[in-house]
Amino acid sequence: MIINIRNILGVLAFLISMTVFGQHDNEGEKSYKEESAPGFEAVLSGLFIRNTEEGITDYGTELHLTYWTTHKWAFGVGYTMVFEEESRIGHELAGLVSHKPYKFLTVNVGPSFSLPNSHKDTEVSAYAETEWAFHIGEFHAGPTLGALIGKDFRYFGGLHISYEF
Repeated sequence: MIINIRNILGVLAFLISMTVFGQHDNEGEKSYKEESAPGFEAVLSGLFIRNTEEGITDYGTELHLTYWTTHKWAFGVGYTMVFEEESRIGHELAGLVSHKPYKFLTVNVGPSFSLPNSHKDTEVSAYAETEWAFHIGEFHAGPTLGALIGKDFRYFGGLHISYEF
């Protein structure tokens, strides 16, 4: 009987979350589309990066430059400077495809390349990231969460600030 209650509670939680996240304000979407034209966006993030294989947490600074071709789709590049242990610095480049399913949420995916240095070779990873953006005047800011899946599994999170021009 406990299993059935857990299943019912799981389905109920799923339905509630779908209802809450499925709300859509057509009027708000129209005004959003009217006020922001496609163009460039720069995003600066401060991150923690957790390597689950080695049990190490590093910190990093990430910069994205994307060009929004429509109100929903963008393409761009990302650069991350990772402050590793023993005062080493790692560099990562990413090719980005960005999608904005809601005006407050951006999803970035693409390949990521960890550049070689004195202690590692080039590594290729799949990159996935979400950014929640809240308007603060001309800027957007909010949390970011993501993962890199390659030789090692790394997840990251932090805060970002962005500007569209």
